[in-house]
Amino acid sequence: MKIKCPYCGHENIAGADHCDKCLHSFTQKDLPTPGKDKVQKLIMTETVSNFISKIPPIIVSPETSVQEVIDKMQALPMKGCVLICNSKKKLLGIASIRDILLKVAGIVDEKKRNTFPVKNILTPNPECLDKDAPLSFALHKMFIGRFRHVPVLDNGVPIGVVSTRDIIEYFNKKK
Repeated sequence: MKIKCPYCGHENIAGADHCDKCLHSFTQKDLPTPGKDKVQKLIMTETVSNFISKIPPIIVSPETSVQEVIDKMQALPMKGCVLICNSKKKLLGIASIRDILLKVAGIVDEKKRNTFPVKNILTPNPECLDKDAPLSFALHKMFIGRFRHVPVLDNGVPIGVVSTRDIIEYFNKKK
């Protein structure tokens, strides 16, 4: 099944977030409307930009050593991941605490961590969301992909990460 872009007419794969040709976002197309339930309304109307931490994300280059990444994450323990970007601020990948545990701990010698680049452990081309996407999109991506962190972009540039922790803290404050 295909979905036709209302702007350029290009046929895209059904379920796509944006047009492959003109990059127009499909995220606001055919959204269901929330009922009277307070939580349901929040999930469907709040944007992910409201859920990202006020502390900027940790952004590193692909050549940054794994040890430097570990040091940065230890300095900011509330950050569960780092974003790996090129010099033009394009997101190349994400590396989480889980990646470090599964791909570094017990595998990469402690002495080699200073020269072992983070590009060797990153998850490339991570699922991302625009800052104006509804929270329901983040929850859906997290559930389907079993992610705990989803990068948030503003005009293609990473501005934060929405995490399960951020969402839980937000709802805890709303009680």
